[in-house]
Amino acid sequence: MSKKMLRSTVVCFLVATCYAFPATALDGYDKFVANCSGCHGENAEGIEGMAPPLYNPELWAKLGDKRNDYIAGVITGGLSGTLNNSDNRFDGMVMPPQDFIDTADLVAITHYILNELNHVTGGPDAALFDKLKSAPHSHKDLQKLRNGN
Repeated sequence: MSKKMLRSTVVCFLVATCYAFPATALDGYDKFVANCSGCHGENAEGIEGMAPPLYNPELWAKLGDKRNDYIAGVITGGLSGTLNNSDNRFDGMVMPPQDFIDTADLVAITHYILNELNHVTGGPDAALFDKLKSAPHSHKDLQKLRNGN
């Protein structure tokens, strides 16, 4: 392969990569790894005995129009109690509030989780995070949202 052809191939790959992975997706992934992966795993697969998977298309689809309120509520107010998903049961799980994380970073993280990982549209906006930072949902209310009530 000639140098010119190799250079053209590399340039095409870089351009295609930029279109395939928008900056916001990469930004959300980086912020997820920095803030969330210690408990939820680098690929959001969850860590048994510690934290449930965030890669859970069934859950996010089931939550429907309540998914933004749920994910933003859990992040800003934390969550404790028993969680069930199709594969595991998480007893006595406690997620502390992450309301100290910059709102723009929370928006990027949640859009990464919902859009990139779980392929659902939308995601909470800054206004919702700011509202919930000052008046978080109770854990009981978050459990009700998760269970479809």
